[in-house]
Amino acid sequence: MIYAVRAAGRIEETSVLALEALRRVSTAVVLVHPGPLASEVRARLDDLIDDVIETDGEEFDSEAYAPAMERLRRRWPAIDEIVLTGDSWFGPVADLAPLFERMADSAADVWDVLPAAPPREAFPGEGFPAIADRPWFFTVVRRTLFESAAWHRWWGPTSAAGERERSLVAEMTAAGFAHERAFDTTRFHAHDPGLFAPEDLLDVDVPFVDRAVFTSYPPFLDRFAIIGSEIAAMMGERGYPLDVLRSSLATCVAPKALNTTLGLLSVLSDEAVEPDAGSALSIAAVVHVSDVDEIDEVLRRLQFLPSGASVFITTTEGVTAARLERLLEAWATTNAHTYELRVTPQSPGRDMADYFVGCRDVIQSDQYDLVVKLHMRRAPWKTMNRLRYFRRYQFDNLLSSPGYVRNLLSLFEKEERLGVVFPPMIHVGYATMGRGWALLEPHAERLSKRLGIRVPLDAVSPLAPYGGMWVGRPAAFRVLTQRRWTFADYGWKGERRFGHLAHLQERLVSAAAGQAGYYCRTVLNYAHAEIGYTALEYKVDQMFSTTRGWPVEQIGFLHRAGYTGYGGTVALVRMYVRTNHPRVADAFRPAYRVALRAHRVLSAGRRVASRLRSERGEKEREVSS
Repeated sequence: MIYAVRAAGRIEETSVLALEALRRVSTAVVLVHPGPLASEVRARLDDLIDDVIETDGEEFDSEAYAPAMERLRRRWPAIDEIVLTGDSWFGPVADLAPLFERMADSAADVWDVLPAAPPREAFPGEGFPAIADRPWFFTVVRRTLFESAAWHRWWGPTSAAGERERSLVAEMTAAGFAHERAFDTTRFHAHDPGLFAPEDLLDVDVPFVDRAVFTSYPPFLDRFAIIGSEIAAMMGERGYPLDVLRSSLATCVAPKALNTTLGLLSVLSDEAVEPDAGSALSIAAVVHVSDVDEIDEVLRRLQFLPSGASVFITTTEGVTAARLERLLEAWATTNAHTYELRVTPQSPGRDMADYFVGCRDVIQSDQYDLVVKLHMRRAPWKTMNRLRYFRRYQFDNLLSSPGYVRNLLSLFEKEERLGVVFPPMIHVGYATMGRGWALLEPHAERLSKRLGIRVPLDAVSPLAPYGGMWVGRPAAFRVLTQRRWTFADYGWKGERRFGHLAHLQERLVSAAAGQAGYYCRTVLNYAHAEIGYTALEYKVDQMFSTTRGWPVEQIGFLHRAGYTGYGGTVALVRMYVRTNHPRVADAFRPAYRVALRAHRVLSAGRRVASRLRSERGEKEREVSS
């Protein structure tokens, strides 16, 4: 048995499950790993594998199967058949022994489970590039073939990466060898059943699910109605641990894409599904308060948490702290929670600085299973309607009622690898959609590299708790808290290094959780699900009204055209050139970027000059008065 992995340093939990199942039906297992295998990983796999082939480079190369087969034949000369497979699939979702027992009666020289996958559509601009070569799905080669001259000739130079598996059956049958398929898939999608007919394959007891079902570009899956959540549910019904599946995917799929593909949105009722069930979870709430006039609403919501929660209130002003102390003393007499009031330095980081610095001991502690992050801060730049809806949206979708909170906590109780829950991106009253990174993506890439976060970042908008409120396991934030942040990091000096650090941390929550092996869920109550879905459907319908094709094609066209700006002449000409003459656009892009930077510098200079003139005028008026 030869099991290959796609990329260096990524022996996922799903691969461990696969190796455990393969071990039970194999005489020997050889792991093909790109680059050196870490000693701690090798120790973990010690009982599951017999040998390791460490290849050059950081990506899988199908040519590595040849030396692995030679290694097998030299060390175990009595082997009658060799399985060529790898982490191109999730599973098995059933015992593999019956499959091998059934195929033992076959006279085929080579047998497989599915036809080799053809080259699949790629979307590099959206973060889903083409995969040149991938581990084989599941092909079994018998002694009559792997000791033949035709087999050794076939392993000579090949025309292109990834062609080995696709050419195997045709070339070996042409050379006179017999081939058989373990399952009759001819009545399914003949071109690529692994991707386009996974539910049908599970129904006929194919024990593997193609990895691409969960890792492809979501609008592409949407076009063909490949519903990842339903396929995962079928796997779960057959005994596959879904928490392991989600956790493994969280380490290698961009968070928003994973949230979409697996349907990780829970619409929760205000009535507890299990009203008599208590919660054994230890809970802390970290609440930043600068708007004392609205504190009653926060305190009312905190009472929905189970008895015994520890509440940490932070504020930055002594006068505010004195008012809060009186309110908290009265509040504490009416519930079973404990509280602690902390006064923190003034910081542009506001609630995020108080969370990651002022309450670092809380979120680093092993004392709490969950930490609830809330805030009630002033927002004078928002209209009253927007502020009112924003607060409703955040609090209703996290702490709507005692029954709602019970249902939310049960998500963590049932899903051990669920790391964080928060409301979906707010879009009613806000123009966040399409620009969720807020120009912070380059900063996010640099900080991710510095913190060791290898989870791919979403290309357009990250999956993030916009608004800075969530419920999460402290372990899911360890990647973000391993650095000892200071309040100074949120000032202007820190902004030169990190961008706006508070907004950056908010946008890296889901990627940090994924790096730690945790996934995120978004949560809504029924009222906001009705408001949000209908508003979103109407807006998307309007946005697509001027483009043709399926959404995946419409999105591709809009991305090729590029940023519209305000639809001025320059923007329209640039869009026309990008769409119809991409090579010309590529040639002029460096000059365009230089001009754009110059425009931004001049604009910033004009703003500074205007502010200085305004300040000078104010001083002159003060002197004259």
